[in-house]
Amino acid sequence: MKTNTQIRNRILRKIQRIPADRLKELEVFVSKLEETTNKKEKNLSFAGAWKNIDDNLFNELTENLLDRRRRNKRRINE
Repeated sequence: MKTNTQIRNRILRKIQRIPADRLKELEVFVSKLEETTNKKEKNLSFAGAWKNIDDNLFNELTENLLDRRRRNKRRINE
């Protein structure tokens, strides 16, 4: 099994062999990978945020959710 360092080094060696006219394409691809990773990490940063929320507050938030969304939608459309 290869380590992350070995895999990264292998990828870097392959990048060195890519023709200059294809580097922009590679950069775009890597940027897309990076964006996907950042979004996932950003979303996961909220994990457990509501773990200790008071039961009454949670019920109030969820029971009135649809009404609040309807009211906010009207404000946005006005």
